[in-house]
Amino acid sequence: MAAKKTTTATQQVTVKISVTANAEKVFVVGNTESLGAWDAKKAVALKAVDGKFEASKKFDADAVVEFKVLAAKDWEAVEKGIWNEDLENHTFTATKGLVVEVGVDHFGK
Repeated sequence: MAAKKTTTATQQVTVKISVTANAEKVFVVGNTESLGAWDAKKAVALKAVDGKFEASKKFDADAVVEFKVLAAKDWEAVEKGIWNEDLENHTFTATKGLVVEVGVDHFGK
């Protein structure tokens, strides 16, 4: 009897990113290919839904994902803190059904 051949496939999970911001458009860019691999020109547009901006993306299960929020596909339009300071990356571990909610005070330029 031949031995069974097993393959290890990485499980994908869907995570919803929801952003509250006073902006016409909102994008996210992050450390994964599905979030543009830190290339602002490849940032993912979020869709306006009920006063928020949302997108659902697939990630490898248990992957540590980091991202920033932009008001345009340009690093000059990155989110800022209440005193116009730079902010740390948003970080989460991808798990099935996760909803990541972020509020943005304002953006650069």
